[in-house]
Amino acid sequence: MASHSYTFRRFVIICMILFFGHSMVFCATNKPFVSNTAQLEDSTFAEWIKPFKDADEGVFYFRKSFELKSVLSNFIIHISADNKYVLNVNGKQIARGPAIGDLSAWNYETIDLAPYLQVGKNIIAVKVVNMGKKRPARQISHTTALIIQGNSSIEQIINTDASWLTSKDSGYYFVKMKSDIVGGGYIAGGTDSVVLNGRFNKWTEIQYDDSDWTHPIELGKGNHLGLNTWVGTPWFLKESKLAAMQPEKQKIKQLLSVTGANVKFENKSEKFQVSIPANSQVEMLFDNEILTVGYPQLHVSGGKNSKIKIQYQEALFDSLGNKTHRNRWQNMIMKGYYDVFVLDGSQKVFEPVSTRTFRYIKMTINTGNEALQIDDFYNNFSVYPFQLKAKFTSDNKLLSDIWNISWRTSQLCASDTYMDCPYYEQLQYIGDTRLQALTSLYVTDDDKLVRNAIEQFNASMQPMGLTRSSYPCAGIQIIPPFSLVYINMIHDYYKLRDDSVFIKQFVPGMKFILEWFVGKIGKNGMLGSLPYWNFVDGVPQFINGSPPGVTEGSSAQITIQLAHALDNAVDIFQYLGLDCDVTRYKAISDSLKISTLKLCFDENKQLIAETPDKQLFSRHTNSMAILSNMFDSTLTKSVANKIITDTTLVQTTMYFDFYVFQALKKADLGDQILPSMKKWKFFLDNGFTTLPEHGIESRSDCHAWSAHPMFDFLNITCGISSLSAGFKIVEIRPQIGNLNKFDACFPHPEGEIKVTLKKSKLKTVFTVDFPKNTKGFFIFDNKKYSINQGNNVYEFNRIVNPKLPRFGVVPFNK
Repeated sequence: MASHSYTFRRFVIICMILFFGHSMVFCATNKPFVSNTAQLEDSTFAEWIKPFKDADEGVFYFRKSFELKSVLSNFIIHISADNKYVLNVNGKQIARGPAIGDLSAWNYETIDLAPYLQVGKNIIAVKVVNMGKKRPARQISHTTALIIQGNSSIEQIINTDASWLTSKDSGYYFVKMKSDIVGGGYIAGGTDSVVLNGRFNKWTEIQYDDSDWTHPIELGKGNHLGLNTWVGTPWFLKESKLAAMQPEKQKIKQLLSVTGANVKFENKSEKFQVSIPANSQVEMLFDNEILTVGYPQLHVSGGKNSKIKIQYQEALFDSLGNKTHRNRWQNMIMKGYYDVFVLDGSQKVFEPVSTRTFRYIKMTINTGNEALQIDDFYNNFSVYPFQLKAKFTSDNKLLSDIWNISWRTSQLCASDTYMDCPYYEQLQYIGDTRLQALTSLYVTDDDKLVRNAIEQFNASMQPMGLTRSSYPCAGIQIIPPFSLVYINMIHDYYKLRDDSVFIKQFVPGMKFILEWFVGKIGKNGMLGSLPYWNFVDGVPQFINGSPPGVTEGSSAQITIQLAHALDNAVDIFQYLGLDCDVTRYKAISDSLKISTLKLCFDENKQLIAETPDKQLFSRHTNSMAILSNMFDSTLTKSVANKIITDTTLVQTTMYFDFYVFQALKKADLGDQILPSMKKWKFFLDNGFTTLPEHGIESRSDCHAWSAHPMFDFLNITCGISSLSAGFKIVEIRPQIGNLNKFDACFPHPEGEIKVTLKKSKLKTVFTVDFPKNTKGFFIFDNKKYSINQGNNVYEFNRIVNPKLPRFGVVPFNK
């Protein structure tokens, strides 16, 4: 009863925090708290505004002019829109947003405009984009709208209301892309088709004539969890905690070919400049040499009525529709999404409304009666601004190459959410995101995107007790094992960050998930028939990625996944003092393991089969069994060796290799991940600059679930892992294989950890630089030592037992 009482009190406190915390969203800082009714009528609170009643698809512009009598030290606003905004101040583009969310947690950004303002007249100009039915699968929407709230009485002169001016760009359309045109299954949104007519030239600047613009419709005040929603608006506003994107101008590497009319290239500067004659057609093929993401910028002048088509793709296709070596371009075919625009003869900069992912670009230009000048063409690289703080180098150059390609893949798959891939889907899937989040936590010191993902998956919880497989997403897809992976993801964060207040709020959701699965346990003690799509790994023996036993019941793989998630949940519940939950869920986990061993363990093979009929065996299930502590130490080692050597087992893709590698680490065979890197070497040898979804003919050339080697090298090869909540106890247990040298740096929350290896014929020497306020143990050659703050040296004779560590480090008794 004491545990239940504690849980109830905690629930009440959380509700109070949510109510009163959110009730101050968009409330002016110089005002006392006002009642909900007062806010609905209070002119100091901003209105959501819409261009006109049926403005549900298109590009819409909003302007507000205002006067300043003096220079201000700050001018803070809060801004959001449905779907997307681009904010300009006095002709300068300064921000994009909002970060993707859902209606129950609609993000807004807080921005200081002071550096862009001047004494006298100023203009705020905002482009709002709504793709309507052509919007990306990840985009949730209610209707086209904009809101800006000033932070105090000074800034409230720009609050959105009916005094603003608005106009629709009638020349802007969105094109729905079909998968056969793009080159694979595509759900990442429409592309741009623009007919310029000169009407909106310089519309972001002060001197622009907006006299024919109209006033918008007011939809209601900025809403939050404390406002009366009978008369409020449906966007429950929440301040985005993500770091702002920092676009980086990047030159597109090379022009491979030009066909058609003779064109004149000018190389007087770093700019890409081309003159194209009137009444001609030209095709140019560009190779960026590496895959990238961003907003391509095309600067043009002249060329009235010229039509320009820009097509983007990760890789080219041969005549049979297949992908080959990624550097190959001659006699290859361009597929991919594209933007099209028709010029009005003015000087113009074309930029798509959404990011484009590409290595190759094909530009097709048809000029009219006027010559066209391309004044520049480059890319504004735009990804989440992670800073790489970790380092891993070794005497094996391949590992450094894999580290670098993994980092690029991780970068390109991180924006305002994590994404499975930046080209085809852009969805934040739980299975992918767990690996991305671990990598982020290990190689950067920024955990904002991890926290954001955990919160969003919790918000995706469905009434039956499962999360959606990906979120945010307008559609609903359920992958039950991903809900278990979500629990494991929370456990990862619990081990790596000291943040119990954040973790506590997800306990009800974790129990909700576990109880759904517990209700599916059959009479034989294993999971029974499971609904929905039970994807585990995309291998041929798993139909649509689902292992045997899902439909008929008794899937060893998913039963063990449940036991593993239960164990991780118990770890968290024990830390939080939820004793009744610990007892209940530990007993269920133990029972699942016993039943699975009884029904699926094959005495002859000494392995766990996929189902009780013992017809199929996989690396997947036996790896999960090791991670779930289902074997004694001797059998663990034996099973791990078979995972490495037995080719009759169902093999794993690069995605599920993460779990295989963790199992090998647990069995003290982590050095065997290094020979496994030949999978990754294959893609480097075939011209990939990021890691793909699966093989050489993979739909996606950039898929984040394949980029986990960055984590593996630090966590397994260097052996850096957490032994406690909040990473307060560190274990360093290197599993080095045939490496003779490595140099690693790891951004622990308390400070940098550095680990180096130098191995000679006679001895192996490790050095560890260790931060303050942290406890740690170093383990190698079955010996365990305490780690002190500062520099530690561990020297091992390669023939006899290791010498005692030098510099005052004393052995730690097991």
